[in-house]
Amino acid sequence: MATLTQNNLDTLKACRYCPMCRQSCPSEFISYRESDAPRGRAILLHSVYQGGKEFDSSTVQAIYNCFLCGACKSWCSGQELGGYDIPELIKFARRDIVSQGLAPQAVKQMKDSLVANDNTANQDKKSSYTASVTEHTAETLYLLGEGVNYTNPEIAEAFIRILENCQIYYTLLKDEPTSGKELDLLGYREEAREKAKSMAGRIKATGCKTIVVSDPLVYDALKNDYPEWGISLKGEVLHVSEYLLKLVCSGKLKLKPTSDKVTLADSEFLGRNNGIYEAPREVIRASAGEHFAEMQWNHEYLQSAGEAAFTFDGILFDRGKELGRKISQKAEDIGAEIIVTLSATAKNNISATTGLKVMDIAEFAAIQMV
Repeated sequence: MATLTQNNLDTLKACRYCPMCRQSCPSEFISYRESDAPRGRAILLHSVYQGGKEFDSSTVQAIYNCFLCGACKSWCSGQELGGYDIPELIKFARRDIVSQGLAPQAVKQMKDSLVANDNTANQDKKSSYTASVTEHTAETLYLLGEGVNYTNPEIAEAFIRILENCQIYYTLLKDEPTSGKELDLLGYREEAREKAKSMAGRIKATGCKTIVVSDPLVYDALKNDYPEWGISLKGEVLHVSEYLLKLVCSGKLKLKPTSDKVTLADSEFLGRNNGIYEAPREVIRASAGEHFAEMQWNHEYLQSAGEAAFTFDGILFDRGKELGRKISQKAEDIGAEIIVTLSATAKNNISATTGLKVMDIAEFAAIQMV
């Protein structure tokens, strides 16, 4: 059994006594079980790491039911005292579970799929958007991420229309590989690093100076995980929303005004992990102006759309509508007509629950492009 770091130990000791973030946890909202709340997970892991209990199936299930969205951190007043970090503790525990060969079967299958086919759903690479692209050297590289590449190619098509309209010479990676992020979040760090090294090599071979990313998980990997793992990338890494804002500010991208009331569903991995809140808002305001409106829960208090919700109760996660409905309801409450999202996961989970228009930031900008 692995030894806890001091930061993880501090989190374990503090969080097992405190229920104050419980109302923010999206997985506990789905199951209404104490074991699926941050405090419940801390109690379970305290029994393992301080009480000498072995990981049993129910504890392992609770650890993999976490969506790693970071809501507990946003609502934690103890951040000012000790920087308590349940998501980091969960990732540590998952690596320990994997090292002991105790990962659930659904997690193992997802890992095998990522290693062999570079996606979590074991889809044939030939079905991806990037299977048919021509890769070449260019100063701008666009990375889609699994969701856009396999299920939401319309997002890629919208962003590419913008690049071509702005006369940006760009490239994509043919058969775009996984970044390694999902493997790391599942507890397979060594496999994640190998995939990351492969991805970094592919990126460098394009000679790019700017890397633009749609998927928040891929963005987080390139910005945070790769440097931590000693993997360097030349050039600037930007989320699509940041890149769009640069195009707007430079005058290359002009957006026509809209009178529709528009709101934004913040991204947990872009926002809480990387502080990207204002760039997408500024892009939307460039078109919507005073017609932009905030939902009740926004910025660091955003509601999770399930960007890293991989499994739940031992099976592949299939309850995204329950997360999406919480967001669409708040948008309907303020009379919004358009919900702009920042990930394929958010678009899919929210759009399945409402008659409002739901579109990615790239699609919104492409529609409003002059």
